[in-house]
Amino acid sequence: MAKVLVIEDIEAVRNAMVAVLSTLGGHEVVSAGDGREGLLLLERHAVDLAVTDIWMPGEDGIAFLREVKRRHPTLPVVVVTGGGPNFPPIELSVSVVESHGADAVLIKPFEDESLLAAVRRFTPHS
Repeated sequence: MAKVLVIEDIEAVRNAMVAVLSTLGGHEVVSAGDGREGLLLLERHAVDLAVTDIWMPGEDGIAFLREVKRRHPTLPVVVVTGGGPNFPPIELSVSVVESHGADAVLIKPFEDESLLAAVRRFTPHS
């Protein structure tokens, strides 16, 4: 079992990811609605992996990713993105987050098993 931080601004999506990770995966999960809140949770909780959306109001996933890699360079970060009409193309999003140190990228909508597999990949003890 891993301890996972999930950051997603859309509550229904966040709740779904938490449910998959905790119920199907058996992981302990803490969650936040934006990058700033996620960084605050990292100060209070030792986690094995962070999963963050990219495009969020407030502090977005890229800012979160940069700061996490500065503070906790070995913490794996999986970035999720769905793009959309007001966002850059998916390929650009993937390129940007990989250049900032994302360990993996999941494209929304993704299967539950893809999320669980990413956690297993980066937390082999879980």
